[in-house]
Amino acid sequence: MRPLAKAFHPGVRVALGVVAMLLVPPVVALGAPDVPTVGVMTARVVKMAPTIAVPGTVVSRNDSQLASEVEGRVAWVADVGSVVAANDVVARIDSSLAGMQLASDRANVARLSAQLRFDRGQAERMNNLFKQNAIAKSARDQAAATRDMDAAALAQAQAALKKSEYQFAHGDIRAPFPGRVVARLINPGEYATPGKPVLRLVDIGSLEVSLQAPIDSTRNVRETMPLTVEIEGKPVVATVRAIVPVGDIVSRTIEIRLTLPAGAGLVGDAAKVLVPAAQPRNVLAVSRDALVLREDNTYVFKVDKKGVVQRVAVETGAEQGTLVEVKGAIAPGERVIVRGAERLASGQKVKAVQVS
Repeated sequence: MRPLAKAFHPGVRVALGVVAMLLVPPVVALGAPDVPTVGVMTARVVKMAPTIAVPGTVVSRNDSQLASEVEGRVAWVADVGSVVAANDVVARIDSSLAGMQLASDRANVARLSAQLRFDRGQAERMNNLFKQNAIAKSARDQAAATRDMDAAALAQAQAALKKSEYQFAHGDIRAPFPGRVVARLINPGEYATPGKPVLRLVDIGSLEVSLQAPIDSTRNVRETMPLTVEIEGKPVVATVRAIVPVGDIVSRTIEIRLTLPAGAGLVGDAAKVLVPAAQPRNVLAVSRDALVLREDNTYVFKVDKKGVVQRVAVETGAEQGTLVEVKGAIAPGERVIVRGAERLASGQKVKAVQVS
């Protein structure tokens, strides 16, 4: 029997060779898998104190209910949500009545001024006649008394004029600080009286956290100290502005005010402040971003000199800013992953890049 290849025409053999090449899958060279790049920071020893979580509230340092200084019909009130600068007009009282009173008081001052000028001249003339023994002493005294009463009446009228000028000039209610109008407490057309609140103005650019901390814990806090505050689950570093040194005799707590950075929260937000419960001590700390939370435990991924990853279970402790105390198989100076650790596994090789 002849070989199968020789049994076909040469052209047919070429066609069969092409079909065989198409049916056989190409051989692909398998290279090494890509090495992921991760960001690392160094675990280090820092002074840190154990903390207790104390509830607080985000408040504004400037929160006022602005009232009218004069009475009258309310002509205009700024809309809720309006952003105003210091000294901007936020409400206006109709000044018609104040203007009429001002005109009346000015006329009264002018009348009494003219009367006083005449009575002064009259008193001087009567005094000259008395010196010439032309009139009785009582007539001279009567002229002097009239002059003095006119002077007192003029002083009273001038005081009334100043009051009218003040009321006319203060028909506009102005913002004492920059902020946002958050509530109208009176509407246009209603009647305002002195001291009656017209609107509420809140300075949303000066936010603080107010908390009542146990007296024992406040002994470990000092002004200008940074403390960690959690608002809506997000940690924020706030600075202690003031410690009110007067405790409540029932709750045994002291108020602490912390200054928040701009945009850290909203007025009325609930806050959790980590207050030192003891004196600081040396602990091993890593960045909060290094913690990987799992259902069974909390882990940190560290990288050795060869770039090999090792997962380490840790216990967390005190916190200070972005640093968290950790206890586990980690030594000072070792590199821990702070970026890109979510999908890593122990023994995996990575390219470590130092993060500032």
